[in-house]
Amino acid sequence: MKNYWILTSLMLLLGFKTQAQKLTVTTIYATAQRVTREIPETDRTYSSTTLREVTPRLEPEVLMLSTNKSKLHFRIQGNISSSGHQVRNVSGIRYEKGEQNDKEITLKYYVEIKNKPGKEGALIKGYNYTKDMSYRIPKGVKRLKIELYEDHLNLSAATKSKCIAVKTFDF
Repeated sequence: MKNYWILTSLMLLLGFKTQAQKLTVTTIYATAQRVTREIPETDRTYSSTTLREVTPRLEPEVLMLSTNKSKLHFRIQGNISSSGHQVRNVSGIRYEKGEQNDKEITLKYYVEIKNKPGKEGALIKGYNYTKDMSYRIPKGVKRLKIELYEDHLNLSAATKSKCIAVKTFDF
């Protein structure tokens, strides 16, 4: 029994350690809401059902969590729409190191979105995503610029990556 608790504690400890760099995707749900409208010209009331989002959407942005002289911890967050006959899923976040000018470094992160054939559930309106990242700051760097792009993987080659957020950190 004692070995079980030690093993469980070790698994939890390792699980929390690997959780830090994990991509988290949550569903944006909607609920049906009955709406009644009165039209003054005809003095009639009409009832209809609309869908109202219950889960708030995360704004696409880069947030600083903490920093010290050699390391920056930040969070990448955003949302994608996925409803009806357009099923979209976040498959991952890809990192590309951008250019380095004197005392400034540009980091580029691409949110990879896959379009799948099929139909999304009626009450699903999209997905929020978050990922905590860390970056070791090289010596002599005074400014770090982080750019976040949306990249649709299996669409035509004519579609380019779209920049959705830019954040600059000065040290």
